[in-house]
Amino acid sequence: MVLSNSAIIVIVLVGCLAATALGAALFIHYNPANESRFSPNHEQHQYMRQVRARNYSHLRQESMGGRVDLESRFTSEEASAYIHPQPHSPRE
Repeated sequence: MVLSNSAIIVIVLVGCLAATALGAALFIHYNPANESRFSPNHEQHQYMRQVRARNYSHLRQESMGGRVDLESRFTSEEASAYIHPQPHSPRE
């Protein structure tokens, strides 16, 4: 039984993929990753602490000032003055 050229190509490709997967699995098994690479250093911890504190202070300011329109940064009272202006008194 003779295999066609395309069948031989498919068999070779599947064999190469299997060999690559086996090599990667063995490499990861016998050479595990160094966990210290993935933990942030002291400067990054300090920076993230500052960012969180800044965001919390912004949240606190926004919660004390009433509801704020996210696009215009007006409170609901200020925005309603533009939407529903005071009616003009009729001239006599």
